[in-house]
Amino acid sequence: MGQVYSLYNGLFSLSQWSILSIRRLLFSGNELLLEGPKSEETKDYPKATLQSLPVEILLHIFSHLELKPYLFSRGVCKEWQRLLPLADILPARRRLLELYLKMINTPNFIDTRSWILENLQPFDRQAYIDTILSQYPAIPEEFRIWLLEWPERATINCIWPGLPFVSCNDLSPSRRDGVNWVAYKSHSPQLLAPVYRQGTPNAKFIPGLLIWRHHYRTEWLIFDKDEPQLFGRVYVTRLMELEMPADIQHERRLTAEDDEEDIESLEYSLEEEGTDDTDGRFNVPYPDWISYLESCWTENLRRLEKRRIFLLKDDIIDESDIGPYFNGHNDTMLPAFSWSLRDSFTECLVTS
Repeated sequence: MGQVYSLYNGLFSLSQWSILSIRRLLFSGNELLLEGPKSEETKDYPKATLQSLPVEILLHIFSHLELKPYLFSRGVCKEWQRLLPLADILPARRRLLELYLKMINTPNFIDTRSWILENLQPFDRQAYIDTILSQYPAIPEEFRIWLLEWPERATINCIWPGLPFVSCNDLSPSRRDGVNWVAYKSHSPQLLAPVYRQGTPNAKFIPGLLIWRHHYRTEWLIFDKDEPQLFGRVYVTRLMELEMPADIQHERRLTAEDDEEDIESLEYSLEEEGTDDTDGRFNVPYPDWISYLESCWTENLRRLEKRRIFLLKDDIIDESDIGPYFNGHNDTMLPAFSWSLRDSFTECLVTS
């Protein structure tokens, strides 16, 4: 549950702590103990506790804590609760921490948990990351930290590899309608090959992880490090804007050619999703994974406020019949081919 600091010859050296880092937190009664090898020179020294360390060293320790140990440490004592926000932790980790605290402090938060807590299953988080890296050499940092460190019981909008791969038709506070595609083959996740710049001479496949599908929207996390404006962003393709599920679009402004009825329909759907864009722009991606999660929580809050109860049975997905069907709109089917097989399907690229 955390990480341990070994001490050499009883000396509290900041440089030693940097090298050794945290391994584990040991408890004895109500005190956190520092475990170190005993020797004839140190066995008679008074017992050292983490509470006895200088503030500078505590802050250095806290800066190395992953998300779960950090959250746990907030409950140790009031002094730690005061010091933890001062620690220099990774920006992505801090944003996840702020999102977690915002969630659990929401009135009736527990009402968003029932189905999630009943259906969580363990999966190998590191193996999930390693499998993706075996297909593509770069992974967005926000997504990596979330997958390795996020408390599974705080899953947002049912997006989690350890939840069932089913088609949900329920709109209750603890569910989200559609298919949780990050749970598809959670023991061996698969990057797909959506298309970027379709219809131009520069059309090409890009690596993407399929996150969620609903009848009128498809959500992608893009992994293409050769396109810095895409890497780590989450794109949502929308049928109501006449977009194809596996075509990653540029953001654009509304034009005089846009049909007024289609615009009104799209604006209504965006408002329902909580992703209404300003300044007349559509196709604006989420800048990173955490921004996407924040939007998902906002969407979850709206369901919590409306308190709709639809006790509709989940549809079991036949994994032997999920495609891929390139640009197919059925949310229980893969809309793109495997990234590893992209060179076999170049006929799907439209370059003019």
